[in-house]
Amino acid sequence: MAEAKSETAVKAKKVSATSKPAEAVKAAPKKAPAAKAETVAAPKAKVATTAKKPAAAKAKMSVTPEQRYSMICEAAYYKAQHRGFSPENEAQDWLDAEAEINSLLSK
Repeated sequence: MAEAKSETAVKAKKVSATSKPAEAVKAAPKKAPAAKAETVAAPKAKVATTAKKPAAAKAKMSVTPEQRYSMICEAAYYKAQHRGFSPENEAQDWLDAEAEINSLLSK
């Protein structure tokens, strides 16, 4: 029986030693009262009187000659692939690809 009392006394001491002192425990900071939100009217949108093209449409694509050549090569390859790589129309594939790329770049 003496052992049971001493074990509970030891456990009580361990609990009190590990628990934080009352002054060390900080209370949660109080929140400031919420300020009322002021209602601000949004400015009215201006109505466009003339139709204008977007700025992106105005800017032309700048492509280097090397990039243009690469685009034409790739388009000609796909045209040749589509017709089964038959050896009779390589020049026509190139001309068609060149016209296609030029029209895409001029837009």
